[in-house]
Amino acid sequence: MNRKRSAIPACAVLALAFLTYSLAVAQQKIPSTLRQGGVVAVNETFIQGTVVSFTAHSAVAPLGAHVLVETSSGTVDVHLGKAALLKQANISLSPGDSVRIAGSNIAFGEGTIFAARMLVKGAQSVTLRNSRGIPLGSLASSAARPSAGGAR
Repeated sequence: MNRKRSAIPACAVLALAFLTYSLAVAQQKIPSTLRQGGVVAVNETFIQGTVVSFTAHSAVAPLGAHVLVETSSGTVDVHLGKAALLKQANISLSPGDSVRIAGSNIAFGEGTIFAARMLVKGAQSVTLRNSRGIPLGSLASSAARPSAGGAR
């Protein structure tokens, strides 16, 4: 009978250890909203706010389209990449528009910029960067894509 009593606490300890491990693993899983095409954007965050201003062709680096977004934590300068992608998606940005942007803070020059991967305005959305953060429509993103014809 003493053997049965010692087996019960041992099983309880093992069950507790398994439960603790399972909870730790579950907390480390990345939400499905950060997945795109099977690739996980680990450092990606979302900002949501109101457009303050939009510049299609910034003369200040990084070159390309920028949007200033007023969020609950302040104003964020977001680099969008090529303005042509917004035009192709029939998305215009004007002061007062509500937007949600997925992207990452990346080192640039002496500081950081928020590089948008996807922009959502109402029911419209446009992907601006690939899963590695390279702006779509750039030479680098074209070179990274395999050709349709394959090897000859």
